Amino acid sequence: MKANNITCVQIVRFFFNFFEKREWSPGEQAPLDNIVKADKVMPEAVRELNSFLTERLDRIATMMELLLDAHSNWAITGKKDKIIMETNSFDFNDALKLLKENGFNDDEFILKVEYERKWGML
Repeated sequence: MKANNITCVQIVRFFFNFFEKREWSPGEQAPLDNIVKADKVMPEAVRELNSFLTERLDRIATMMELLLDAHSNWAITGKKDKIIMETNSFDFNDALKLLKENGFNDDEFILKVEYERKWGML
């Protein structure tokens, strides 16, 4: 197949949520719940959230560094509760492989892949 004969563009989006993982393991609880859903907020809950966020934000930064080292054409957007990395020029399989090889799990990010028709008719 010729490189210029591509009919679809792959749009890859990684969502790195600050406060939540995609899936919590059995026995794990979102530390923010102990603050926003508690009748009385205890100092231990604030310390648990601090510990969680410190580790979580460090892991997000490491994932971002890995993806940026592998490919420079990312649109990166910061939101109040997440970082979004988006590209249409890096295959999501390569990105997933890179993250997995470096010890990251599927529950640490949300990956959305869309395909946009480049030319022609279906």
